[in-house]
Amino acid sequence: MFYRSTLAALTATLLLAGCSHKTTQAPATVDVSAAEATPAVSEFAAGPTQINVTHVISRADDGSSVIVTIDGVEAGTLTRGENKELFVPEGKHKVGGYVQTLFGLGRVTIPSVEVTTKTEQATHVSYSVTKNKPAFTLTEKAAG
Repeated sequence: MFYRSTLAALTATLLLAGCSHKTTQAPATVDVSAAEATPAVSEFAAGPTQINVTHVISRADDGSSVIVTIDGVEAGTLTRGENKELFVPEGKHKVGGYVQTLFGLGRVTIPSVEVTTKTEQATHVSYSVTKNKPAFTLTEKAAG
């Protein structure tokens, strides 16, 4: 009988302790003015030239999402079969990325490919896994 009351007391203590950490302060408010410029969601959301990155589905692909990087800066996540349009200044850029390992404890870096973008023309890059080797490659037009 003693073990039942101990278990009940321990449960009540844990439940009450879990509720005691809440604060009584209201969340901070943010004033937004229509006159102020709103920053872009991403630095790759607008620009003079376009890079289309496509995740090509293959048998060797395990379906992991790829974090695409341009010149070492994260540009977005590319899921299986997805196409992303990224905008950059005209010139040479390195398109690469990485995949998070199981439980997010590390990452596997995918070598980058160097591309040269031009104002009047979109550049197409595809990500695929062949023979268990992930790679970015420059393509003539969108894969898929």
